[in-house]
Amino acid sequence: MFRRISLMILATALTGSILAGAEVTELSCVQTAPTEYRLTYSLIGDSHEVQIFASADPSGEKELQFVLKTSKTDVTVHAGAPRQRMYFFLRPDHGERREVSIRHLPLDGTPNFRDLGGYETTDGHFVRWGTIYRSGVLSNLTAKDFTYLNQLDIHAVCDFRTAQENATAPEVWVPGVNVEHVSLPIGPGSRKDASQSMESILATNPSPAELEAWLTKVYGGFAFTNAEEYAKVFAQLKQDHLPLLYHCTAGKDRTGVFSALLLLTLGVPEKTVVADYEMTNRYLRDGMSSEDSKKMLAGNPALAHLTPEQRQVLIAANPEYLKSTLRQIEVKYGSFDNYRRTALGVSDGDVARLRARLLDK
Repeated sequence: MFRRISLMILATALTGSILAGAEVTELSCVQTAPTEYRLTYSLIGDSHEVQIFASADPSGEKELQFVLKTSKTDVTVHAGAPRQRMYFFLRPDHGERREVSIRHLPLDGTPNFRDLGGYETTDGHFVRWGTIYRSGVLSNLTAKDFTYLNQLDIHAVCDFRTAQENATAPEVWVPGVNVEHVSLPIGPGSRKDASQSMESILATNPSPAELEAWLTKVYGGFAFTNAEEYAKVFAQLKQDHLPLLYHCTAGKDRTGVFSALLLLTLGVPEKTVVADYEMTNRYLRDGMSSEDSKKMLAGNPALAHLTPEQRQVLIAANPEYLKSTLRQIEVKYGSFDNYRRTALGVSDGDVARLRARLLDK
């Protein structure tokens, strides 16, 4: 009996030691200068220091360079060359290696270009960096932007804008680079019924509150009226057309809803999904002048005469909009998984394969 108890105590102690083996958590990377980055993170359990490595390769398999060994959890490091996309790999003294990079990419011609990497799933995996990108309109990219984007090796660009939007502000891409352009028009002028179109509501000169109510209602139906277009992006992902970029005009509504559908499919919790959606406020609503926002929306003639207050409502990423989408999915299909299987054509087997490809193990 004594021997059995002793073994149980030993097993418990060993298990506790394993569970205490820490990982690096709450990672954040912000570029503060052309070759300077601020990394913040937490060390938990038995971990007390990390070795930091840097590479221009998102897998960290090539040209991995040692940067720093430190016990600090808020550090400034230097790596790479100006306008070079860098990824950082933190190896703790206990636990698994973690990766981080900048989420918002520093492009001059589009303000809301972001990487979906690094988000944690409910089962402890992380979305791979440098694989899935979301953005607003690409019509104003500069030569410097082309140089930066060329590093990302993007294979497919899915455009949710209508033919009218694209005619007014044609999409451009890196000259000479072969990329698959996929047109998936969502909005007035597409094949959809436009009876509740933006033109119709704007013709009434709505107050900001009325415009918010209309947007909430529109978002409630987004997942259903646009399921066919969203399913085609999933088809691109299932065919391994990666890295992949999808975008609309502001990178908020059509793009924001698809981002939510993709992240939920990968197992990212709703709280994180909504936070990613709200991040658009930082780069559009809070980071643009009235003239900048007017220029960005110029692709749709119906938006040309909006007041600054109306433009702010349209640009804002109000979390209640996205929550309206998610709640209506539950009402109509009972669960997100039922919607994903039925409306998006993403089977449970597809999910397993997507997670194997898009998540770090």
